[in-house]
Amino acid sequence: MRITRLRLIGLCAVVVGGSLWLAFSSPSAARMGSSSCTAGDAGGTVILCDDFEDDGFQARWDIGGHQDFWPISQFVRCANDDFGFRDRCAAWSNGLVFDREWGFYGYDARRPFPRQSEFYIRWYQYISDPYAWGPLEDKSVMLHDASNTLVAYVGTNRNHRPTIPDSGPGMPFVANYQDVDWPETANRYTRVNRFQNQKRNITLEPGRWYLFEWYVKLNTPGVSDGVTRLWIDDATGPVSVQTMRMEHTDMRWLRNRDAGKAFGVLRLTVYHQRCDGVPNTCPPNGPMTLNQSHRWDRIVISKAAIGPMSAAER
Repeated sequence: MRITRLRLIGLCAVVVGGSLWLAFSSPSAARMGSSSCTAGDAGGTVILCDDFEDDGFQARWDIGGHQDFWPISQFVRCANDDFGFRDRCAAWSNGLVFDREWGFYGYDARRPFPRQSEFYIRWYQYISDPYAWGPLEDKSVMLHDASNTLVAYVGTNRNHRPTIPDSGPGMPFVANYQDVDWPETANRYTRVNRFQNQKRNITLEPGRWYLFEWYVKLNTPGVSDGVTRLWIDDATGPVSVQTMRMEHTDMRWLRNRDAGKAFGVLRLTVYHQRCDGVPNTCPPNGPMTLNQSHRWDRIVISKAAIGPMSAAER
């Protein structure tokens, strides 16, 4: 499969009134209604959803990337596993395997959705216990266009030397691989990685489920006028008001040459990058991360803010 894809990643209106402001500060304030998995519900705002509760997931997802370490059928763990978010099923990535170049990876699953220039993604994500964060970064929920020329993702860990404020092990961030030094910016900046900036930083803890919601608005091609917002909350108990951890309004998701493109592929993966430390602990020189995993459940992509699961859905 997908070593080449992993290498690519490794290389690579006016706001009126308080109600709209509240919608930006908490998606649950403008929630779309039920987040049940019926695309087109809630007035046609939902464009993709998956709670992994049926036997048809293999027809919806392109699954691979684990060197046959685990059967593809186990990308979703159900029944006697009993490990979905308050439910019986969840997608997962486990048994991370060293790719002999960039790092470790497990399951890798992709699903297309109708291309969008402005949208929300809501998901619940579990971090296994124990979990050792990668020495560079851990990728998680990713976006691509149909031709894989656009790359963006929410990662769960980004380490720097020296340390950059608001980043570190277990601290989610947003990566935007188009926002680099290109001739159209006169080499003014490289802004691939964006960090929490609301003075409410969250660090993920192993053994917990978290509620994520990510807002993306594409930019005018070549112009830094796109938007990203990220809400994250510990989902151990009910979440009534979501907490914004990040807001950046100068995103350049699209370069000039990307005019006409848009995100239209959702990807779930754990990529624990890299293996260039001293001493070298990569296999066979050190332990493999066999028992580390992330799990995802209750995924919704929508044109409107989504918010937490309702009490009825629990």
